[in-house]
Amino acid sequence: MKDNPFKIQEGSVRDSSINNFLNDRNSGDYLNVDDVGKSQQLGRFFSNERIRILFLLFSVLLFVLFTRAVYLQMIRGSYYRDVAEGNRIRSDVIKANRGLIYDRFGNLMVKNISYFFLYIVPAAIPEDELAKQKMFNEVSKILELEEGEIEIRIEEGNVEADKVLVYENVSYEAAIRLMILSEEQPSLNVRHEPRRQYLENLGMSHMIGFLGAVTDEDIKDRRYGFNDRIGKTGLEYMYETTLKGRDGIREIEVDALFREKSILSMSDPEDGGELVLTIDSKAQEKLHQIMLDNAARYDLPKMAAVVLDVEDGGVLAMGSLPTFDSNIFTTILNKEDYNKIINDENKPLLNRVIGGAYPMGSIFKTIVASAALEEGVIDRNFTVRSTGGIEVGNSFFPDWRLSGHGLTDIYWALADSVNTFFYSIGGGNNQWLSLGLGADKIVAYAQKFGLGTVTNIDLTGEVDGFLPSKDWKQETFGERWYLGDTYNLSIGQGYMLSTPLQAGVLMSYFANDGTAYQPHFVKETTENQNITVIEPQIALTNIISSDNLNTIRRGLRMAVTDGTAQSLQSVPVKVAGKTGTAQFNRNKTPHSWFAAFAPYDDAKIVVVALVEEGGDRGLAVTIVREFMEWYFSK
Repeated sequence: MKDNPFKIQEGSVRDSSINNFLNDRNSGDYLNVDDVGKSQQLGRFFSNERIRILFLLFSVLLFVLFTRAVYLQMIRGSYYRDVAEGNRIRSDVIKANRGLIYDRFGNLMVKNISYFFLYIVPAAIPEDELAKQKMFNEVSKILELEEGEIEIRIEEGNVEADKVLVYENVSYEAAIRLMILSEEQPSLNVRHEPRRQYLENLGMSHMIGFLGAVTDEDIKDRRYGFNDRIGKTGLEYMYETTLKGRDGIREIEVDALFREKSILSMSDPEDGGELVLTIDSKAQEKLHQIMLDNAARYDLPKMAAVVLDVEDGGVLAMGSLPTFDSNIFTTILNKEDYNKIINDENKPLLNRVIGGAYPMGSIFKTIVASAALEEGVIDRNFTVRSTGGIEVGNSFFPDWRLSGHGLTDIYWALADSVNTFFYSIGGGNNQWLSLGLGADKIVAYAQKFGLGTVTNIDLTGEVDGFLPSKDWKQETFGERWYLGDTYNLSIGQGYMLSTPLQAGVLMSYFANDGTAYQPHFVKETTENQNITVIEPQIALTNIISSDNLNTIRRGLRMAVTDGTAQSLQSVPVKVAGKTGTAQFNRNKTPHSWFAAFAPYDDAKIVVVALVEEGGDRGLAVTIVREFMEWYFSK
């Protein structure tokens, strides 16, 4: 063994624990027949029936799993890959600043103010009902909302959006608390975004307009997201393309709980273009204040006024009462505030300067006088003796002076607004003219002076007014046109309607020696550092001769020196103009009108004022006078 360590040793085993292991070394070499009868058979644990049932169930389970795998991977595979990728990557919009708006002197007229906004991501809302309600209650408590308000806002939001805007203009303290809560609740997304702020002291709500929620059509345009704001009225709407700007995009990698992991890419936003208006903000503020003061003093809340630059048609100031606060539309719209506005019988959303249609009253006499001179029906020496009115059949058409105005030529007819003179030249009479202009020619000249059609000012909501005709009356009322209809039309009454802005363009024609420009608000635009200047467009020209024009101008000047607007003599410069009192309902007080221009020899501005149901107290004259006193004293 010592010489060969690999040789197996034979003999006895020294280990006592296995000493008897080889006692029966032949065990297993033969079968003991005696023990066979004592053995047992190995039985089955399950019956054949049970085995078949288990096999069938197992086969069905495999088939279901296989079918589901085929559906998820082959049929819906691309969809779920996109969903999984969407869960991994989130796109955040970086809001662009909307373009600013300035007056003609560079004064800011609207601001962009950054606010905190709370969004909720529906996909990340806790599925557990208790956890969800706990989160909603905490948010409601922070925002001081009624219980259940958050759920309502989510339901009313756009369900197709990846996140729903539930609260705007969150206070700083509340935003900090929400940010802390969002660490535990990934469905809460607090953002810092710009929003419009409008200056209330200017009274520009009707003109600048306001923003509102996008529609499905806007979203299809692909320039807007579900939570964007778009211009709905006024300049915000008309110049939406210029003002909007382009939002930036930030691609963020998130985990399964929507928590940010890293920024993958980012494109910076581009601010919107800017507007420079023709508006003089100081003149605008003054006109607005004058209107408010007079509305309160006389308890007449509905009025309109406009100031035009005679030399190019630019709007220097415009006001419409009652007005409203555009800022209520910059946040999630409060239904109570909105309903209060739309249910107000005074219609505060109506811009009466361009959207209100009224009988023009005696301002229309400038058109009738111009037509009569141009058509040769009368000349400047033609006279009529006013004794209080004209009687036709059983009808009496009065002057506003019961005793009449005496012997009247065209100058005095305009200065003292003598109805009898215009009845005569419009429809004729048996004393001075057998025939006057007639309704058709009056309407034709009214159209030449821009009535019956929009001025195409760059605002929303402009109406075209109305000019009647013989055929229209026959079709509408089943009646023929009477002489009395022509008389009413001759003094701006009856069926005809016009807007204060149309009256402003009309007066601009006489102020600017026979040329009136299309009214407009925007002087120039700036986009991508490119400045576009808006060139003035001629609206009216060459309607009557210069001689006839000067005749009308002289009559308008006499209205201030000797006639119905003598209070305008307090203005530091010479003023010319025409008053008007327009009846529209026998049971209501007539409207008060006044249209004027100054300085008379070198006109710079036209001012028109209308006071609904202002009567014959000269309230429109008062508004124009107070404005001109301030304007020409600067």
